Amino acid sequence: MLSLTRGRGNLSVRSLVDIVKSEDFVQDSEYLETLLVAVPKTLVKDWNLRYERLVPMVVPRSATIIQSDDEYTLFSVVIFKRVHDDFVQKCREQKFIVRDFVYSDAEMIKQLQDLETADTTEKELWTELLRVSRINFSESFQILVHLKVLRLFVESVLRYGLPANYTGIIIKPEPKSAKKIFNVLQEQFGYLRPRSNPSQSKKATTEEFVGEYQAVLDQEFYDFIMYEVPWIVN
Repeated sequence: MLSLTRGRGNLSVRSLVDIVKSEDFVQDSEYLETLLVAVPKTLVKDWNLRYERLVPMVVPRSATIIQSDDEYTLFSVVIFKRVHDDFVQKCREQKFIVRDFVYSDAEMIKQLQDLETADTTEKELWTELLRVSRINFSESFQILVHLKVLRLFVESVLRYGLPANYTGIIIKPEPKSAKKIFNVLQEQFGYLRPRSNPSQSKKATTEEFVGEYQAVLDQEFYDFIMYEVPWIVN
């Protein structure tokens, strides 16, 4: 089965169609076959010492490095077909990963064509996904802000009553200045304290901030109504 993961993942999982060549394999042999084994880099020394003795009938000195990445080294090794299953089992016990790969010129051409088609399709789908995501995110964010404003107004009326003579302010503070700005707001709107909760207002001015707004938003009451709008940074 073709795994459409060319260039993605490590050598234990990615497609090998653009890595191996015909000369890496013993072909048209009645008795011999070539296996591809992904060996963790930390076990390469163990592999070199053990692979010839994992099972009988492994061709001595047949292991050849094909390619390496940050996690694995891919080896080819020649064995007798009759010990295939035993060799795979012994490799599994030693944490060597035998890749299920059979070389065929016709199949390689077909798989490369399939990969090219998959790459093109992926790029088209990714472009469409970005377009749809931008449109829907914009609309969703506008709805979120609209709901925040409605909640701000309703909470103001419930807290301070009518007439609804209120002012909405949007502030985007730098993280380091969030506490200072909050204290300034407390001072500016201190005249509302008799109509809010005095004990909670005092607590809010003295408690240390954890994160940008966390401690402030944890307070039930302060001298003004405030809600956070998540800020998305690309």
